[in-house]
Amino acid sequence: MGAKMYDGKLAIRANMRENVKYINENMAFIKAYSERRENFLRAFRVMDEQDAINRYHWFNIPAEISSQEIERMLYFRGQVCFFYFKELNKFYFMPYALDGSIDFYGRYNSIHPIPFSSGTEPEATEAEKTIYLNQKAILSQKKLQCYYDVVQEGQLSLDEIMSSTVLLHDYCKQRSENIIPRAVVNDVVLNEMADTISYFDTALLTSSGVAGYRVESAMAKKEIELMSNAMYQSAINRTPYVAVTGQVDFQSLSEGAKYAVQEYLMAFQGLDNLRLSTYGIANGGVYEKQAHILESEMAINNSSVYSPLEDGLKIRQRFCNIVNSIFGTSIWCEPSEAALKTDLNGDGVDYDREVDEKQQPEEEGGQE
Repeated sequence: MGAKMYDGKLAIRANMRENVKYINENMAFIKAYSERRENFLRAFRVMDEQDAINRYHWFNIPAEISSQEIERMLYFRGQVCFFYFKELNKFYFMPYALDGSIDFYGRYNSIHPIPFSSGTEPEATEAEKTIYLNQKAILSQKKLQCYYDVVQEGQLSLDEIMSSTVLLHDYCKQRSENIIPRAVVNDVVLNEMADTISYFDTALLTSSGVAGYRVESAMAKKEIELMSNAMYQSAINRTPYVAVTGQVDFQSLSEGAKYAVQEYLMAFQGLDNLRLSTYGIANGGVYEKQAHILESEMAINNSSVYSPLEDGLKIRQRFCNIVNSIFGTSIWCEPSEAALKTDLNGDGVDYDREVDEKQQPEEEGGQE
């Protein structure tokens, strides 16, 4: 029998198929890990929204809307307007757009409301887009005059009241009249938190004893994989010894220092505390010692934690005073007990009961 000819092209094609398979497997792993990070980021965004919309508690809201819905609009839009829709006989909180001129302070003289939904979301259906366009067309015709101070009784006519509005911002404005929504401002911190989880996973992996080895052949690679599986089964079955066979000459690729996993957990905790600090919610400070925290250190960490919360509270309470003077309502806003971690109404719990939302707080706010 003649000697078998070696087909070099066939060998190259086989090798290429193996390489492509290897690349595809690695790309699938990288994609899965990237999706895992995005899932963590999505969870952090939900958590951030929950912290944001539960900082304040609104009372006596005349519109068919809850405290959380008002704060949700502020979280995603940064600013809303309050007005009376005569044709529907209802009060509304809605985002707005400039419709006219600005005064010497850079404030809007007049605006028109716009729908909360933009209608451009990827998941929006054609029917939803049509509804949005119809709402936008209706609201664009409703030009409203802005008021920035408390008005005296009888100062405005009925027609002026029906065409008036009061603007509400989530926090102090910068040079522009438009502010950046909290959902955008805090996203950089949330991304860092998601990255820290990835770093934590890597540190945990390298600290677990998993190691990479360079071997001489595919057969040796199989022997390493079998040995690894045998060791795993031994660990799961609480067998302290495992016997392996084979003659493998391998070289370890796991070099470098193994970092303490707790360092990444502390970094994550610091980022989360930084996020809470942007809301003025009490937290442990940007850096917390592992053993203990001295009282003086805690005082320094928490010295300015309530400033952002008070900033938003002053804006909301002034808004309430102006609205009440124009429309004869009795809207009011207070910090939530959960944000302050304090039982304000003496009911024995440090959270706001839903039944309180339609009740007047014991001490009504006055004029600023």
